[in-house]
Amino acid sequence: MDIVVTIPKWEYKNDDRETGVYKQGGYEQFWQLSRRPKRLNIGDRMYFVKNGWIESSMRVIRIEEKATATCEVTNRTWSGCLIFMDDLQQENIQNINGFRGFRYRWW
Repeated sequence: MDIVVTIPKWEYKNDDRETGVYKQGGYEQFWQLSRRPKRLNIGDRMYFVKNGWIESSMRVIRIEEKATATCEVTNRTWSGCLIFMDDLQQENIQNINGFRGFRYRWW
């Protein structure tokens, strides 16, 4: 089942940089959560809330629990449940309030 997450405002600049590098090819993106969403499966989509609307989504290609990875763009290391994704798509779903953690897709 698809999930929705919010990109924190202080991460917008990093998100833009990471997306730019991803679009050049040869990279995969990942998102860190404190726990694995039980109903999230390979092939499902993760939707990203930014500026009050869902701006984009990506397909889940791999889920690693209790993992650690370093972002090649920001050089930051992330640990926890890492969700690796590809197939970036632009979305335009408005009027979504930001939240912490994740939610299952409701529309």
